[in-house]
Amino acid sequence: MNKFSKRGDKKGVISEYLPWILIALAVLAIVFVSIFLLKDKGFSLIDSIKDLFKGR
Repeated sequence: MNKFSKRGDKKGVISEYLPWILIALAVLAIVFVSIFLLKDKGFSLIDSIKDLFKGR
């Protein structure tokens, strides 16, 4: 019976993390599409974010 309880735990962990993985993939897809659509503006946006973290 130990084997069956371990299988149930794995399914619980997968079903617990699956929504977060899907949300992360959706956010990454949105970021990549926005950078692709705004090629010139996208790179300047990345540069401005880098400057923000540098403190300039």
